[in-house]
Amino acid sequence: MENKIELYNYYKSQFDKIEINNENSIRKYSSVENEYNIINNGVGIRDLSRYSKIFIHGKDSESLLRRLTTNRIIDLKVLQWVKTLFVNFEGNIIDRTLLIKFEDYFVLIGSNTEEQKLFRWIKRFIIKDDITISNACDEYSVFEVIGSQATSYITTILGDKFDKLKDNNVLRVQVENFFIHGIKIDDCGVINKYIIVVDSKNAIRTLEIMNENKSVFDFGMVGEDAYNIFRIEHGIPIVPNELNDSVNPSEVYLDSEISNLKKDYMGHENITFSNDSFTRLVKIKFKSEIKFPNLPITIIDCNNKDIGIITSYANADVIKSPIGLGFVDAQFKLNGDNYYATNKNEEIEINICEIK
Repeated sequence: MENKIELYNYYKSQFDKIEINNENSIRKYSSVENEYNIINNGVGIRDLSRYSKIFIHGKDSESLLRRLTTNRIIDLKVLQWVKTLFVNFEGNIIDRTLLIKFEDYFVLIGSNTEEQKLFRWIKRFIIKDDITISNACDEYSVFEVIGSQATSYITTILGDKFDKLKDNNVLRVQVENFFIHGIKIDDCGVINKYIIVVDSKNAIRTLEIMNENKSVFDFGMVGEDAYNIFRIEHGIPIVPNELNDSVNPSEVYLDSEISNLKKDYMGHENITFSNDSFTRLVKIKFKSEIKFPNLPITIIDCNNKDIGIITSYANADVIKSPIGLGFVDAQFKLNGDNYYATNKNEEIEINICEIK
């Protein structure tokens, strides 16, 4: 807990205003407009340390992970990573994760702030195996470097080893008297970003070094409100809105995180692929301000027929009109008719756009 208090105090000392919701997610550091501009035109740093992190050790740990993960890990070498999903018996999403292989253990970085959910799921399949599993939320801090200047900026942090950051390798770099681990990933095939993993005891110094190296870059911390606008614009699903245990991976276009060579993981027989999906993720554009208090919001067509739901929205001055993400029936063909978001008491006309 001391580390989290130190982080909070650091943020408080560095930025004028911080808003935190009841999940300890920082909504704003400065202003939504400033942070949104940073993501689009500069270098934004997001603190992902609140996401679940799990330490897995023991000679049977790889066997366990092979049985539970959707992606191929058998060829994973030390200091390599893979994006993989954990799904339930119905093939629906428990969590979307980044799996990193270190010298004699694995670290899972999840997408869920409910740290016990994935932990409980994995633990239920450990019976007499030689496996040690523990929550590692306080052991590691994770930062995301994102923005149009992110690649130029990250070279100042990773130094001359940056050119070795390719494919699925983890770059270990000594900074002063400690190590950081750098990863280059894409999010849903549309956004390139960098992940920095560091021991939590060195998190404050890592942030200080990042700040010291901002140079001429438009640099700053980015909270959830600004990122929410950005990721909706790019069709990026998140937990729990679009990624949850009622959603199949293909419905949110995560087929790339499922190996076609694997048929032995939990829930594989119920995984559908894009052509067989029940629903599909779509983008929403509202024609007036959103006043609905709760999600999800029902989508109806001009004949008052339910055709889907809205699961995320952003309503901010920095965008011309409110936007959102949602699901419509996989077989439903958009034909230019009028569509509406409704809570039965009020309707807002919307446009629906395909993501793929």
